[in-house]
Amino acid sequence: MNLVLIITAAVVGTLLFASTVVSNASDVDGTPGSCLFCLDNGPDKSTTFDLSSLPKDTYQSSNGEFWMTTPCGRTSQMQNCDPMSGDPVLQGCRGLGSIANFSIDYDGTSMESGFNLTLFNGSNDPPCGPAPGNRATIFRFVCDKTVAANNPPDDVVIEYPGCHYVVTWRHPAACAAATPQSGACKAPAPPAPPPLPCQTCVPTWKPTWDMMRSTFLYTCNDTGLHSVDEAIKYGVAAYDWSNAKQLWANTKPMNDEEMLTMQAEMVLKADPGIPGEQPRVWVYRNTIKALNWYTSVREKLDDPQYAGWFVKFKDYKGPESNHSYHVPACTYEKCSGFYHDQEQTPEHPRGDGSCVDECDCGKAPCGEYIFDHRNESFSDWFVNGYMITDETLLHKPIGIGLSWLDDSMKLTGPTEEDQHFINDTGSSAQDMQDHVAAYRENMWKLQQKLIPMGGYYMQLIRERGPQVRTSTVPGREHNVTVSECIETLRTQYCVSEPEPWKYAALYSVRPEDAAQDGENYTAEFLLTRGPYAWLGYSWVGCTSDVRPRPPQWYCCFCSCRQRYTAAAFVRRRRFIVVSNRKCVIVGNGHLDESLSSILCGSTPDCKLDLTLARNDIWVRA
Repeated sequence: MNLVLIITAAVVGTLLFASTVVSNASDVDGTPGSCLFCLDNGPDKSTTFDLSSLPKDTYQSSNGEFWMTTPCGRTSQMQNCDPMSGDPVLQGCRGLGSIANFSIDYDGTSMESGFNLTLFNGSNDPPCGPAPGNRATIFRFVCDKTVAANNPPDDVVIEYPGCHYVVTWRHPAACAAATPQSGACKAPAPPAPPPLPCQTCVPTWKPTWDMMRSTFLYTCNDTGLHSVDEAIKYGVAAYDWSNAKQLWANTKPMNDEEMLTMQAEMVLKADPGIPGEQPRVWVYRNTIKALNWYTSVREKLDDPQYAGWFVKFKDYKGPESNHSYHVPACTYEKCSGFYHDQEQTPEHPRGDGSCVDECDCGKAPCGEYIFDHRNESFSDWFVNGYMITDETLLHKPIGIGLSWLDDSMKLTGPTEEDQHFINDTGSSAQDMQDHVAAYRENMWKLQQKLIPMGGYYMQLIRERGPQVRTSTVPGREHNVTVSECIETLRTQYCVSEPEPWKYAALYSVRPEDAAQDGENYTAEFLLTRGPYAWLGYSWVGCTSDVRPRPPQWYCCFCSCRQRYTAAAFVRRRRFIVVSNRKCVIVGNGHLDESLSSILCGSTPDCKLDLTLARNDIWVRA
């Protein structure tokens, strides 16, 4: 008897409301017999179920956490996930199982009530349950001849047992469609949908293999402009909104946007980068907070004709409403009916940026206002008037990239915003679902335009590297055994097409690590990096101090800019760069024939040639 069926049957009373349709999936084949499952139900007996009549739409659970469609389909792309999972049920962007690996069963007494279809090999990022930690979906199909053919799944997804997600679907197709037949199941299982191409896994510009051009600095100097001399030592200089904060916060009105452009132009003048390769400088934008110290945002916020672009306070009545919410509606003599807080806002005399007198953000108080992505006209401006502009990718004569596209909209409200957003705006559960769906749709539209024209941004950088190095930095010790390191290299990187190379990667370093373990970080990077990879700094705060920069980052490793089969090997705290082109720098490691087996294992097309000079190693493929 199937335990899962017993458990789910006990909770069926809680699954009463139909889930919300969020998108159509017209590419799913609805031909009769195209989604056919067979169940062996006795000696030499079997029963078939044809699920091809299930609706092909994508549905959202009532809590907004799950997206689901027919088990023979895949959820629509509107969830703004990339790489997009081909699984029919998603938890956010996490796939929960595929019909490429499934089982089918019932409770052992009668199939007239329906059956269970369990899809395995869902995401294990992070692992869930026993190793290897993959999640699974249990479709609980309930025979119900009284509902229409377009009846959706119930809107509550239950996790039981742990790491198994139960989707209940009442439908006539769950009734045995064919009389039990003689003989065991012979029909092949329906094929899984083909995988979706990952359109934003890597940028579209030409990759670089130059070591200096492969370094990354995300930074800000909040007291003034950042040092151009430091910026040009990195392949990419990316700037946070807080850069030069004390300067633009005391400009009337504030001009953070223009100051970021000025900083970028100073760097581009000193080093414009290499045409056709990555943007030399990247700048910050926020995707949900309407920061009115950006001129382009302030102009819209202060113009009544764009009032629909911003979320409003509930029942705002002017200055008398100032103390009606968990956050103030007024600052000094300025008030606004648009919802805003001052969590990270310049203020007088002190705030996140200090104004010497009253701060000036235009007609409204300085604050973190909230974009309303549900507005159709806002959607076009968000992509073409705020993100992709003549101050970013369309900047002349050299484009400026986008760096950190900060924050997002969740069902609980905007991230990094006052926790009482829902109460202060009077938003219903449906309002929040609509906010989240519209936000994701606009981010997807942005990606579809941005990537083909040579843009990218930091949230799309997926990989962090294998972290096989050993660190001795106090408080940040990290030890990897030789056997663990070898196993990682053999199985993940000394292969013809390493899986991590399919994505952009940022091997992030903290200042104390760079100062003490720069050589190990560099060796790991060269060992495992793919075509689109950087080594350097993500967010580590604002400072006017120069970040530590290991001497290895200045070296001309792999300047031929060709892909290599293997890149480096850490041994006795020295490293050896291995390449299939003449871009080889070798440390003082001990060379012998065992190095070949350590690096390559049994991979047939990975061989080391030790016949050259003692300190040069080459790969023959």
